Amino acid sequence: MAQYADIVEIVAPAQAPTGSRVDITVKVKNTYSSPIGIKVVGVPEYTSLPPGTYIDFPVESANVSPGEIFSFYGSFTMPDKTVTVHAYSYWYGADGSWYFDDEMTKPVGVSAAPQPSISDFHIVDYIKV
Repeated sequence: MAQYADIVEIVAPAQAPTGSRVDITVKVKNTYSSPIGIKVVGVPEYTSLPPGTYIDFPVESANVSPGEIFSFYGSFTMPDKTVTVHAYSYWYGADGSWYFDDEMTKPVGVSAAPQPSISDFHIVDYIKV
């Protein structure tokens, strides 16, 4: 268990098609007795991803009240192999530094892309020349 910024859950699909956007949510609870700054870093781990690839979290940090759970929403593009999502939480100290606190992982497998259906095709008007 974390000291102050406890990751309670990673919400992500069990599978996603290659090339699709994978939305994830990392839920972090402030276990400290006062409001604190909390941030999350997420890394999709797979050997073909470029080093330094991170999950994009538009909200990088938040001030979270004691006992409150804050949800960080992020996404990444699914490669052609299973990905293990690693989430890391940090809390902001009075000295102005961020301190690592907790981590959690969740796998996301590759699924087949859905087959196109006739409703996916559209007739477009054209002009004869």
